[in-house]
Amino acid sequence: MSYIKNIGLSLMMFGTVVFTSCSNSQTSETASTSETKRTTQNSQNDKIDFENAFIVDVRTPQEFKAGHFEGAINIPLNTVESNVEKFQGHDQVVVYCRSGARSGQAKNMLMNAGVDNIINGINEAHLNKIKKQQ
Repeated sequence: MSYIKNIGLSLMMFGTVVFTSCSNSQTSETASTSETKRTTQNSQNDKIDFENAFIVDVRTPQEFKAGHFEGAINIPLNTVESNVEKFQGHDQVVVYCRSGARSGQAKNMLMNAGVDNIINGINEAHLNKIKKQQ
């Protein structure tokens, strides 16, 4: 009889561990998803002054050469820190890449270097969409 109690108790403990670990992973995924949505919403809500913004493509020169947003200049991500002075003194700086990952890194680098009013424009398609909506 005690053998059956031990099995029952073991199953309850196992179920508790599985339930707890599953709920924690779902919470982490939900938090991550919420952060992604908030970041995307912030980028979408940023008003871009396309006539005056300093728009920078942080992709490689090869990617830039293959096509880029009209009026953008190319400062690859691996050279952003050594070119901070080019970003300073602009009312608005918009950085973008292919997916928004490299431009997010560029935005963080520039903010850490004291550059203000930076928008992660995500990618060319996103910038075109915003421009069309304005």
